[in-house]
Amino acid sequence: MSINRDQYFNFFCPPPVSVTHWDGDCEYIESIIKESMFKRTESNSISLDRRVLDNPSLVDLKSFIHAFVQRYTEKVFRTNQKIKLLQSWANIENNGDCHPVHFHPNSYMSGVIFVKSASNSPPLILENPFRPYQLSVDLFNGVNPDLPPNELSDCRRNMSEIPPIPGNVVIFPSLTPHRVPRSNGGERITIAFNSYPELPFGSEEDVTQVY
Repeated sequence: MSINRDQYFNFFCPPPVSVTHWDGDCEYIESIIKESMFKRTESNSISLDRRVLDNPSLVDLKSFIHAFVQRYTEKVFRTNQKIKLLQSWANIENNGDCHPVHFHPNSYMSGVIFVKSASNSPPLILENPFRPYQLSVDLFNGVNPDLPPNELSDCRRNMSEIPPIPGNVVIFPSLTPHRVPRSNGGERITIAFNSYPELPFGSEEDVTQVY
């Protein structure tokens, strides 16, 4: 009888996405955001203030997000390196608006807090950066009913949808492509942010130090 000696292990795996919930007053956050001036783009409206979370009225929210990013760094990367929140800005999408696919250069972890959304507001879509476009075989569409569920990983998925639940905070690696589909619902308000390790970081001995 033939013995199956197959072994499977995750080779390369991107850092995970993490979601938490802020129990504060989202309507209050909305009122603060709407005191800002906004610029209309081809896709949506973005605040002119690129340091929204530095508003003294949002100090509790900023502290909550900062602590979340710090916990992520310690749990995922096993380091107590201090992380600093950088830019933060508000986005408003109304009916017909969207947010084209993009990523955040010069950033470590990026994220978003959903401040306001309707029941039919579009999700945040995170795209799989490892999708093997060079293969002609369609690995990611359809489900073969003759095969068992894949207990190894979600490598077949080309994207993940994050519902825009008010109060939820999502963080993800900044180079992850992401987008928001065209809205068919009511007003959708978010605050997005970037982060970066505090200087200095890296190792002088390993010639990787940045200071």
